[in-house]
Amino acid sequence: MRQRWFFLLVFLALAAVAAAHSRLAPPIVESGWQVHDPITYSNLALFPVTGGERLLRGDYITLDEGLASGEIEVTELGAALIRRRPGTRPPDSAQVNTLALINHSKKALVLLAGEIVTGGKQDRVISKDRIIPPGADPLPLDVFCVEPGRWHGASLAFEGKSLMAAPKVRERAAVAKNQQEVWDATGEVRQGMAGAAGTPAAEALAQSSSYAELERSDALKNRIDTASRDLQRDYERALRGALRGKNVVGVVVAINGEIVWADLFAEPQLFERYWPKLLRSYVVEALSVSPLEHARAARTDAEQFLYQQGGRQIIEVEPGEYRLLQIDHPRYTIFQLASLWEKGEPLVHFAKLRKEGPQLPEPRPMLRPR
Repeated sequence: MRQRWFFLLVFLALAAVAAAHSRLAPPIVESGWQVHDPITYSNLALFPVTGGERLLRGDYITLDEGLASGEIEVTELGAALIRRRPGTRPPDSAQVNTLALINHSKKALVLLAGEIVTGGKQDRVISKDRIIPPGADPLPLDVFCVEPGRWHGASLAFEGKSLMAAPKVRERAAVAKNQQEVWDATGEVRQGMAGAAGTPAAEALAQSSSYAELERSDALKNRIDTASRDLQRDYERALRGALRGKNVVGVVVAINGEIVWADLFAEPQLFERYWPKLLRSYVVEALSVSPLEHARAARTDAEQFLYQQGGRQIIEVEPGEYRLLQIDHPRYTIFQLASLWEKGEPLVHFAKLRKEGPQLPEPRPMLRPR
């Protein structure tokens, strides 16, 4: 009899653990995602992804919108008193890998790994996706430096417009989480862009160590503008044609025939707010590497990349704010940001990146949602 009760208790305990796990780790892929034929420029291919009509119920603000309106304040650490965990001492000066952020707005702020803020003592890149509720106390913001040659500034505050780092830099900030690797990736992108553009670009980059110099130098900015403009024109043409009436929620990115990244959002409106700087980040990555002739990725490649799953799960939860699910596989990493600020805990942003390194056997793809 005791043995029977023992096995019953073990069974109930295992069932409880399984149920808790299912609540913490929801499905990676949203039902209804569909990959479409790409828009292309040289060695860059962007596969639009459409989804359902589900909309976010809460009000959200992006970093660019908040910095422009003054509702979001980002400063060097020490310029604001930040919320601290019990037992920790308050900061007394600026630090390379931490900034202070204040959300003065009445909306929840969405932050994405890879967003670059310029100004302060040096430009920084945000290291992870997160959601910050409205009216929150000043918070510490984890960042990495993308301007190693400067540690001074006329102001401790950051400017009213941010950039999105190229996928290579985003990957090092979000996955490697190593300052030297972020610097190395920043240098690789800058050198690749300069090499492709010639001597004037190389001379311009020599004047600054900042990633943002790619957007300030005329020689480089013109190349980025041209590619971005042509891709935007083709994207708008697709919206009037093959994508007409469909909800575009993101893209899968291929460079030189290799799928390297995917950015997808909860709703078309949120994707459109990020699209301009995401587009430029993909262009920068593509222009920083030599194009391979006849290297093309097929739509089936993009589908397989998007729907592959499996790996070690790491879950970070900030109660009432967000849940960030990270899935690590030797070939890729997935990040899924869910909002705990509204009912239903909706997916806000899904990012998947291909890891650089030796090629390993393909993981088993999950079935495509119907």
